[in-house]
Amino acid sequence: MFGSVGTKVLIICSILCLNMAFVFAQENSYENSSGKYYGSVNTQSEFGEYMASLRNKIQRSWTPPDVLEEGHAVVVFKVDRYGNIISSKITESSGNSLYDQSAINAVEQAAPYDEFPETSKKEVLTIQYNFDSSIVKTDKVKKLVELSDKYVNRDNNLAREYIDTALKEIEGDYASYFLYARRHKIDKLMGDNNAAKADLQECKRLKILYDKRRINTCRLAAEKDPTAFSYFTLANAYDLAGDTENAILYIDKAISMTELNHAYKRYRAEIIMRSSK
Repeated sequence: MFGSVGTKVLIICSILCLNMAFVFAQENSYENSSGKYYGSVNTQSEFGEYMASLRNKIQRSWTPPDVLEEGHAVVVFKVDRYGNIISSKITESSGNSLYDQSAINAVEQAAPYDEFPETSKKEVLTIQYNFDSSIVKTDKVKKLVELSDKYVNRDNNLAREYIDTALKEIEGDYASYFLYARRHKIDKLMGDNNAAKADLQECKRLKILYDKRRINTCRLAAEKDPTAFSYFTLANAYDLAGDTENAILYIDKAISMTELNHAYKRYRAEIIMRSSK
């Protein structure tokens, strides 16, 4: 049915945390102050305001779940000229069911989008949207982690210094567990087994506290708004903490609350399969 609907154009949109850039997949390319675009100037001009509005709507609809140190998912969805979603799907998974579902939900909850510009003869847009997030909340820490990764195995002393500096930036934050995990690996490469052991212990201690905070946050959200998705979120929080019993308990609640539960059933099967290993 989609193949018979008017003219189609592929538009690729990117989101890094809350920063966006648009790429129009056409034949020609040019650059402006907002970045590089592929496509005719006419196409870019025609849909410039439309895409800015679409970006803002999705941005307001998406709350990245704290389930991955570095999250990335790609959603492809089709919109008709009246702003209605025809279809949506994950084309590049983050590896986490909750993260993927949050991206799909953001795209669908942001609809309906604006109608196409009156000057456009297009009937359908196929939009590829990238969702990226990090538990690192500051650009400075992200840069320090990148520099550390760059020097691992090249200059491990320097790589460790960058992690040390990053830890000072977010001292006391439970999310710093992943920095201790990185430093643990560097310590092992440097042959400092005592430091490696201490960093691993601190990583595990902070990870437990981080998981507890996430569970409490998700539980409160589910109590306030007991939907299938909120229970799915809570199940995922327990799953990440290694609590299979409660993960199954709450994913079963999610499944019972909606007939559109195929994704939840798949997730339940994943939990059981992992626990049996």
